[in-house]
Amino acid sequence: MNTNKIWMRLLMASTLLALLFTTACGMDDVMVNAIEGPAEQALAEQGDAYMNFLKAGDFQAVYEMMSLESQQVLDKPLRIARSVVDLDSIIKSAGSLMAAWKFDGARIFTKNGVIRGTLKGRVEYVDGTSGKVTLGFEVQDGAWKVRTSSWTMK
Repeated sequence: MNTNKIWMRLLMASTLLALLFTTACGMDDVMVNAIEGPAEQALAEQGDAYMNFLKAGDFQAVYEMMSLESQQVLDKPLRIARSVVDLDSIIKSAGSLMAAWKFDGARIFTKNGVIRGTLKGRVEYVDGTSGKVTLGFEVQDGAWKVRTSSWTMK
């Protein structure tokens, strides 16, 4: 395999991972409250499930937890990336970089008639670094679905 093909595969993989882990930007300015009530608790449980699937590298489960809009955004890049790289192994290795996380804030609200939620928290990585994680959700067919995600590292 020549060098150009290797670089192209790496570029495709990194682009897809960027799309997967940063479905949208600009979520740091969302105000959240402590996770106290049953609705916020249910949202946090859904966030934990999403993070567990990411950590385990179970992309199919992650994909199924995403909103229809987020799935549509990823569909074309996924088809392209799968044609040039072993995407499943790349996703598994990326997920294994997370050591732990904790959501400490939640907000549930309605926007344009759609129930939405936001979780904010911290993530610790296996190399000892840490960062912030923000997940945005919306209710589709009676279930919380991830519509956005934002990650930072310190």
